[in-house]
Amino acid sequence: MKTATDFRQLFHTPSELSTYWVDWAQHIHDDPGIPWGIPSVDKYVIPMRPGDLIGLLARPGHGKSSLMAYHALQEAQRIMARGQQEKEVVVYVTWESSAEEIENFWAARGEYSATDVAWGRVPMEQVKHDAIKRAKIPIWTIGHAIAKAGQPMPRMTLPAVLGAIESMEADFGVKPKLLLFDYIQLIPIAGTQDRKQQVTEAPSQLKELVLRIGAPAVFGIQASRDVDKRKYKIPEMIDCQWGSSIEQAADKLFGLWRPYRTEGPGADPIPMNNGVPVPVTEELMIMRMLKQRNDAGRHTWAMYFAPQFLRLAEMETQYDDPQF
Repeated sequence: MKTATDFRQLFHTPSELSTYWVDWAQHIHDDPGIPWGIPSVDKYVIPMRPGDLIGLLARPGHGKSSLMAYHALQEAQRIMARGQQEKEVVVYVTWESSAEEIENFWAARGEYSATDVAWGRVPMEQVKHDAIKRAKIPIWTIGHAIAKAGQPMPRMTLPAVLGAIESMEADFGVKPKLLLFDYIQLIPIAGTQDRKQQVTEAPSQLKELVLRIGAPAVFGIQASRDVDKRKYKIPEMIDCQWGSSIEQAADKLFGLWRPYRTEGPGADPIPMNNGVPVPVTEELMIMRMLKQRNDAGRHTWAMYFAPQFLRLAEMETQYDDPQF
């Protein structure tokens, strides 16, 4: 991170802290924060607030990126409803995909999916029409774009991401209301070569970045292969790859599992503690809150999730704790 030289900024007197705390409590009282937008989830999950770090833990293909894109769209729509899109934005940071691939999340929602675009099945007139609508949604992406291939580009370390966000504010007058990082094991850390060391350093640097920016952040975490060996494959905190520092830095952690991806069609329903089994369909996502700072952190939800359209909804029956 870029550092200042005025070390007085790092200490706070008791009288200053009292004022900070009252202002912070007043902000929480007045600002509802960023919810999930799902009543059964928001009943248990404290809304996201500036400086919060929220991790989504899953095996590849189980919804990390899509769920972050869902959060991005939901908050962007709230910004538009408040009429603040000239001042507030959502920022999606990706190391995994090109900016064009990420754009598929928000531009390709309707009669066709991102897969249809990838196959070239969508008429270009439709693509251009949807691109015009998409341009009004206040979601910005930080990452490498195919359109800029061959141009000199800075390495995407977290200080570079911070510099890009500061440039957005300086050039366009916008500030992030929500940050999304896809995903943490790919973040390069300057001065380190060992992959384990990079993953160990990344969470603390990410937490520092979101505190400096003053926005909450959702980040993806790839779960270890040990998850695949279990009968019920929802990740736990122990499954963060090289990730004890991830557990410590995160304010909230969620494990994600899409049973259809691992069990296939015809799989046995997932048993729940109230005796009502949940059928395994392509749209079923099981989400478990593993940690929540300042409150209880163990709840499980069976969700309807259509990632190609960024649709997330609660099932008709909800469960606090399944049998597995």
